[in-house]
Amino acid sequence: MEKTPEEYQAELMRLYHTVQASAPETASSPTPAPVAVPQPAAEPEMQQPETEPEETPQPPDAVPESEETAPPAETVPPPQLEIDETSPEQPAIGWLQIITRSAGNARAISGVSVLVTNGTEQQLHLRHAAVTNESGETGKIPLPVPAASLSLNCDETRKPYSTYDVSVYADGYYQQISEAVPVFAGTTSRQIFAMIPLPSYLQESPEPIVYQNNEPNL
Repeated sequence: MEKTPEEYQAELMRLYHTVQASAPETASSPTPAPVAVPQPAAEPEMQQPETEPEETPQPPDAVPESEETAPPAETVPPPQLEIDETSPEQPAIGWLQIITRSAGNARAISGVSVLVTNGTEQQLHLRHAAVTNESGETGKIPLPVPAASLSLNCDETRKPYSTYDVSVYADGYYQQISEAVPVFAGTTSRQIFAMIPLPSYLQESPEPIVYQNNEPNL
């Protein structure tokens, strides 16, 4: 008798359950237990070797703190030279006063320009410029001269005085020059000029009148 598909299917299911019930437990394939994955052993902590603290590098010219720094050398002031007041090398001061008068010394001539120079024609030095006052005089003009002690040494060849040239100018008068006027230390030399009026007929300025002084015989 033929079975229907439903009966055939029920029969197959019954046989399947029968086979499963009779099979030994060893034949069954149990679900494998999870295998523990071996973990890598923890590496022991490496102890860092003790290192000495690094020293801060110092510049080549630095001095270690442990050494005492030498104090800076003191600046020695230059010696001060003491000049002997009696030394013939020390310059001294003399004075020169200029006096201007009319011809015959009748009256004083004011407003006369005065120049005091020395040196050579190639190298002329202006020492002083002044103008005569109402009395026809200048003040005492200080000028450098050698020390007076030079005159006390008989072996000294240098002159114990200085010479200066004095020029005077005024409108309506001749220009006059007195050359080599001697001036001594500590004294006042007075140079007097007799001012000579210019003639009215002159068209050009005449040459100056020059006086040459004789140096003193010491």
